[in-house]
Formats: sequence, structure tokens, C-alpha cells
Amino acid sequence: MSVMIQVSELNFSTEEGIKVLEDVHLRVDQGEMAFLVGPQAAGKSVLLGLLAARIRPQSGQLLVCGRNVARLTRRKAAEFRRRIGFLPQDFTPLPKTVLENVTFKLRALGNFREQAEEKALAALDQVGLTSKLNESGDELEPVDRVRLGLAIALCNEPLLLLCDEPFLGLDEEGTEAIASLLIQLHSHGLTALIATRGPLPASLSGYRRISLIDGKVVGG
Repeated sequence: MSVMIQVSELNFSTEEGIKVLEDVHLRVDQGEMAFLVGPQAAGKSVLLGLLAARIRPQSGQLLVCGRNVARLTRRKAAEFRRRIGFLPQDFTPLPKTVLENVTFKLRALGNFREQAEEKALAALDQVGLTSKLNESGDELEPVDRVRLGLAIALCNEPLLLLCDEPFLGLDEEGTEAIASLLIQLHSHGLTALIATRGPLPASLSGYRRISLIDGKVVGG
């Protein structure tokens, strides 16, 4: 089985010298969906940012989708990010329709209008939002905002999906709905690493948990 993420001896500190990640070792195989579980300020968001080439590594080895992220030039890092689906914790929809939110991202990636709309409709169908194409993205219910964020992350057919706290702020019903959606996406071959404070819903109990505490991987 191919390795999608391979992290070795990864360290990261703030400009003030505060350690955020310490000697992190991590592996996620192609076709796997794993959950990075830890409390607030454990370093989960920084680790995802490093894997997505949104934060510049300081030391250690990060191999993602066959690329050495630490050695990417600024231009190569921008190209690399096009192949990574990323749902940030602070995702906020634009004050546009649901469809326009996704086509906006695709147009920014260089897709022509017709191609962008075709890809957007396919992504929105994947996440179950085709009935809300003309609703305003910034007025959606929390669970549908997560669905929209996932559609934007998936619209360019990424090799890897990275999600930061997709369950945060959802009630039990919303959490189960997003868990079911992630299971469905994974069943179609998606490789994903999902950060969450936990606890995971029962439907995800069979998936691998990687515990991150105080910047250190302590299990998984």
C-alpha cells in the first residue's frame, strides 16, 4: 500500500520559542481515513497546516503525496496546495449562493466557467447540498456550512483531504450527519486526516485514532 503521509522527527516552535510540535512521527496510507485527536492547543491545526504546505516547516521530514514539503519552493508549494483538499477550522462561507461559493474557488484555480460549474455541481452532489444551490452560503445551518466547506475542499478532486475540527459547534445530530458523510466519502476511495477534539461518534469507532497531546503523538 502506498504511503500518503510520512512525517518523521517533526518539530515546530513559535517565533517566541514556544514548542508547538515535538518529535512527531506519523504515517497515513493511501485510501486510509484517520483521526488526529487531541485537546485545544495540542498542535493539531499547526500539523495540518504543515502537511498542506500552508506553514513553512522548521525541521524534520514531511512527505505528502510523494512530495517533500520541506523542500518546496514558494511556487511549487502553491502548485502542491491545489492537489490538497483543506477544510480549515475557521471556514466561513462567502455571502454568495452555495453554488457560487464552490465555483468561486474553482475559477480561482483556473477553471473556465462551464467547467467550474460542472465540477461544483458534482462536489455539491457528493456532500448532499444539491437542494440548496441557490441559498446563501453565509446563512446555512452549521451542519450545512461544514458540507459546503467539504464541497469546496473536494471540488478540484484532491489527492488528500485534511479537515480541521469539522464537528466543532455541531449538535449530536449534526455530528452524526458529518460522520456519515465522511464514511461515505472514504468508501469511494478518499484519503483523509481529520483533526478533532473528540470524542468521536460511535459510527467512527472503527477508524484509526492518532492522539496528539502537548505537541507529541502519544498513540495511534
